Amino acid sequence: MNFRNAFLPLLPGLGLLLLWACGPQEDGASARSPSRKSALAGRIESDPGEYGLLTRSGEMPGSAPKAPIERTESLVQVLNCNLDLDLNEEQILVLARKDQSDAPLRIVVVDYDPVRGAYLRSWEGMCGATNPHLFEVALKDLVGDHNQEIVCRGINSRGEQVLDAFRKSSSPSGVGLHFTEICQIVSDGGIEIQEIERSEGYRQGHKNGPSFPIYAYSRDRDSANLLDRIRRTYQWQYPQNRYVLTGEEKLPGAVVQEQQLKELFGDPSVQAFERYLAGPWYLAGSKGWEEIILFSPERRQITLYSGQVEEIYVWQTSTRSLPNWLYIHATNEAIASIRKWITVEAASLDTIEVSIRGSEPWDRSGGRYLKLTDELQEQLLKRNQTEVKPAAITLKGAYRDDKGVEIVFDPPRFTWTEGKRRFSGGFAVISLDKTVLSLKGLDENGLPLQEADYILEYQENSKDSVIERSLALTAARLGVHGAKAVSEHKRLFLQREQLAPDRP
Repeated sequence: MNFRNAFLPLLPGLGLLLLWACGPQEDGASARSPSRKSALAGRIESDPGEYGLLTRSGEMPGSAPKAPIERTESLVQVLNCNLDLDLNEEQILVLARKDQSDAPLRIVVVDYDPVRGAYLRSWEGMCGATNPHLFEVALKDLVGDHNQEIVCRGINSRGEQVLDAFRKSSSPSGVGLHFTEICQIVSDGGIEIQEIERSEGYRQGHKNGPSFPIYAYSRDRDSANLLDRIRRTYQWQYPQNRYVLTGEEKLPGAVVQEQQLKELFGDPSVQAFERYLAGPWYLAGSKGWEEIILFSPERRQITLYSGQVEEIYVWQTSTRSLPNWLYIHATNEAIASIRKWITVEAASLDTIEVSIRGSEPWDRSGGRYLKLTDELQEQLLKRNQTEVKPAAITLKGAYRDDKGVEIVFDPPRFTWTEGKRRFSGGFAVISLDKTVLSLKGLDENGLPLQEADYILEYQENSKDSVIERSLALTAARLGVHGAKAVSEHKRLFLQREQLAPDRP
């Protein structure tokens, strides 16, 4: 079945995520090319600086390493962060050896040395993972004491999943940042951190919260059923200052009846599982915007659909763990720094369990997906589709915040002035799941330069002969699930309009 042709009636506006609601196309900011729809849906929020705008390339400012890299080293990732709450930002570097492809990856913390006036390597640690393409590093408070652990996930040379966690500790020299390994878990299945809800007191910093348990799944080698698993539980133990194995449980798998599934699970190759996934899958129970994943192994693409919005990802690599599990790494078609880690569990011939994890902590989704058969298509075609529409808000004139920053809206253009600096381009206000203000900066030749999206909260009040309008802007990222805030900070801009007095 040709999904793109057969499914076009269901998604009549696909790719028109942001129809610029104002101005002619030759302005350069009034319309977005359909060929760039995945870039728009998948852009990331960088450090806004003075303007709160994104670099067009999508790269994070300052993403170059602040300390030298040796000739024998290859830089895999850079994470800018603040590990000790001082005025200087630190970096976490992920390094691989150039001369040994299966060597363990290394984690390096780069800290600022005020004595030497330069950034230096403060600490180095070794991970169990070896594959640089299936590796992610993040900061997470595993223990619950408001300190961020360095959490690394990846795949080793045997194709097993590995999770390493490092906790900040006292430096033996008394100088610089130092970390201690508190966890290294290896599993031929999946590894899951169960993030327990923490209290309001924890969120406000008044008290500690519970630590997160970690579960590791592996195949039960003593069982004849390929789907039987063992789940091991690891808990944080303060006396040992590390995660300790505290429980082991056998989980019986389903009895496989279909011959096709028996053949799939009996074939350990990645290609067999990819062939099984090929085609569209529909999220069970979704209402309103339809949730669809299209796996295209031959084209090495994975497309995520929601309502009228799509994101296209390049299918980088796949790893087969348990017989019915596939672990996928994918990158955004337009911005390679936006990545997805997708875990797929085959439940039946036409049912899969999917977990999608993005680069940001809030970027999580998943559920049970059904094979999109012809019958399901017919059912979906009968439903009304939610459209992405221009919002019924008209922005015009000057808005200012309490720091003197001014945005002047003159549809279809805006001008952002902050101190002696000025930035201008085109804008649109659209309705997704929330109202969104989308800005696209242009250079002197009218070419796209920078972009930013904000969740927009608009209010208008009138008293006597004065109308006051307010814009509360929260930096956001657009995706198939709508607009997601990437910051807790809101910028409030106000406009006051004096009405002319009535004349007799």
